This record gives sequence, C-alpha cells and structure tokens, in this order.
Amino acid sequence: MKQLAIGTRHVLKEPILKKLQEGSVLSEVQLETLLIDLVLEDSLGSHITYEDKATIRTKYGTRSRGVSRGAFNRTLNQARRNLSRCFYTMLLLAYLGLFELTIFRPFEEVAARIGDYRRIRDILAGKVELTTEELESIRATERTIMAALDELSSSLALKSEISKKKSD
Repeated sequence: MKQLAIGTRHVLKEPILKKLQEGSVLSEVQLETLLIDLVLEDSLGSHITYEDKATIRTKYGTRSRGVSRGAFNRTLNQARRNLSRCFYTMLLLAYLGLFELTIFRPFEEVAARIGDYRRIRDILAGKVELTTEELESIRATERTIMAALDELSSSLALKSEISKKKSD
C-alpha cells in the first residue's frame, strides 16, 4: 500500500498531468484524494477503509502525510461533485450537438497524443534502464503535448473559425 501511495504522488508530479490538472475542475488535493480512492483498492484487489486512505493522503503545506477521515471524505465528495458536473457539461454539449463542431478537433488530437504517450510510457516503464534516445523521445513528446495544451488554453481555442478570423 505504501508503494502505491508513493506511486500516486510520483504521478501527480508529472508535467503533463500537472498541466492538465491546472486546467481542470479538480484541485490538486481533490485529484490526489480521488486517485487514492479509485486506484488504491483496484490495485490491491481488496477493500481499504477510508481511515487508511486518509492516512495516505498528503497534508498540503506540510511534509507530513495523512489527514482526518472527515477531511478525506469532504475532499472526496468535492472531487466527485466536480467530476459529475464536468460529465454533465460534456453530456450537455453532446445533447446540443456541439461536439460535431470543428472547435473540438484540437482537443481530440491532443487526447490522442496523450493516449500514445501513455502507451509508450507504460512500455518503457518495464525497462530497468532507458537509452538516451528513449529518454529524448519521451521528453520531445512531453514538450509537444505541453505546447499543444498551452495552445488549447488560449482564449481562441473555443472560438469558431469565423470568430478567429475576425479577431485577426
């Protein structure tokens, strides 16, 4: 369980994940709490009490680990509520037929790149030592994704092509 907690904190420090989290509806604490709640039990294959999950979570602003069960549950409920609202937003956009618009293509392309990156990272994670070429390939892919995320976060990302041209 301790190794999984360390792995969770390591994942939270990845540059692409940090960038995605910053643009999401989840705070860093909510994301960590959600990961502990969802991933830990699945990885261990057994039930873990909320008290135990609370001892794993980082206390932000301190170097110590663990929070009260109540604090863990409050944060988990906030994360679940934010996710639910995000999903409802996506469903609303689908209902209105807005996913058919071209403004979402860049998001789809970045999502595909992230999927490719994760597959490559998972393959390379099994290696004891990475070659210089493999490390550079991962770093180049990370830079490409980060640049694409920066572009998506611009104010023009969610404008129609006509509106973009009018802004020029």
